[in-house]
Amino acid sequence: MIQLLRDMGVTVIDSTTPEPGEFRSYFQRDVERLWQVAAAKISERNIRRILVLDDGGDCITSAPPEVLQRYALCGVEQTSRGMFLFEEQPPSFAVISWARAAVKLEIGGHIFSQCLIDRLRNEFLDRGPEQLGVIGMGSIGRAAAKLAARKGRRVLYYDPREDLEIDPILRMHSSRVESLEELMVRCDFVIGCSGRNPFQNNWPLEHRPGIKLVSASGSDQEFGPIINYLKTKPGFHVDPDSLDISSEMGPCGPIQIAYLGYPYNFVSRAPEAVPTRIVQLETGGLLAALIQARLYLEFCENGRAHNMGIHRVSPAAQKFVYEEWLKVMRDSKIDLVGVFGHDPARLRAAQHEAWLATKSEPPPSTRYVPLRRLEDEMDQIVCRECDLKISRQAAG
Repeated sequence: MIQLLRDMGVTVIDSTTPEPGEFRSYFQRDVERLWQVAAAKISERNIRRILVLDDGGDCITSAPPEVLQRYALCGVEQTSRGMFLFEEQPPSFAVISWARAAVKLEIGGHIFSQCLIDRLRNEFLDRGPEQLGVIGMGSIGRAAAKLAARKGRRVLYYDPREDLEIDPILRMHSSRVESLEELMVRCDFVIGCSGRNPFQNNWPLEHRPGIKLVSASGSDQEFGPIINYLKTKPGFHVDPDSLDISSEMGPCGPIQIAYLGYPYNFVSRAPEAVPTRIVQLETGGLLAALIQARLYLEFCENGRAHNMGIHRVSPAAQKFVYEEWLKVMRDSKIDLVGVFGHDPARLRAAQHEAWLATKSEPPPSTRYVPLRRLEDEMDQIVCRECDLKISRQAAG
């Protein structure tokens, strides 16, 4: 695939393989190298604008000063991890947040969670009565908990937000614990879904001997402090085939961490991590966000916007992407309710712009007022695409 991209004229930077628990520091160096190469390449061409498609926020927050001075930049962030990073390091230019779009949060989370649960089924869900724990009840955590509950598992979860809304069905099959340590002590099997670094400055903790840890978060951050702690102890072992980490020297005995702490639904690269026709919801949403980012830079150039802040993806664009994807699912006879655990009422609700606007982040407030003129432009693009589609169908 990399060679194919290079044959098409795409510059691909070789990354370095990080040591266990060290993804962030290695990745930061790779990002800095990427910016150096990109700055050199684009200086040879007549380019005024740069769109940054990011996964984790590092590329957006690392844009070099000389690039910021010379070009107009706008970003698209696709993961919650990146949005959490922006809370600590506000970006130097505007970012369109596909990461917190309603379609991704309310619909997409179930898809990736189902792939994770499928990979765990033989190793956990079809075995004995081990207790499952979930860290973080965002879109991925809720979906994973709900899918596990459908397999007859009762779920314990930890989320620091005490006012978290849990739907009634999931509440029947799950219980919140008061601390991360309580979760680690009570559970045999823990899935990390926080998108943050919950063990930072919070390890060592007591835990159940033989606990198994699996990440559904980005990079290896979810269990990074645990990995780095275990590396300092004798008997640290990485299986050369599965890349699972094992150690007998946890604070309370043995610990296993799957796949070097990386997201477990991507453990196998032989088949697709998520079937292409299903993950088109994600790629379609990213394309819509990139189009909106390009329009936003035009608005800035014309004095109709300031290049700053986090902005939601247009509800009309989300609706278009979602309905196109939904049609493909129906034509392919993919049972979104039976297979992915989607709530039929939520699937219907997602076809309404008002619902998408309410569920997308950032929500309209005194701190964030959506740029209506920009969203109107996106609406017109969607309408033109719909008209072209109708014309093609009529001609066909």
